[in-house]
Amino acid sequence: MRRWLARDGLKPWQHRSWIFITDPGFRARAERVLDLYARTWQGQPLGEDEYVISSDEKTSIQARCRCHPTLAPARPAPCA
Repeated sequence: MRRWLARDGLKPWQHRSWIFITDPGFRARAERVLDLYARTWQGQPLGEDEYVISSDEKTSIQARCRCHPTLAPARPAPCA
């Protein structure tokens, strides 16, 4: 099993947790995205001049308002 996973680039032993999909509709919703990763659309391979552009939301990086006012830089400490 480990060789099969390693050959496919999957290494669950290197992760602290593993997600098991329990949603019965997940495959139908994810199929389009997974096909694009495989460079196919509606069962047809993408041509050389067709591209897939994706973006990922970084949930841990959010634009937030500042909680504290911006301060001017402090003067350097004098040498002793």
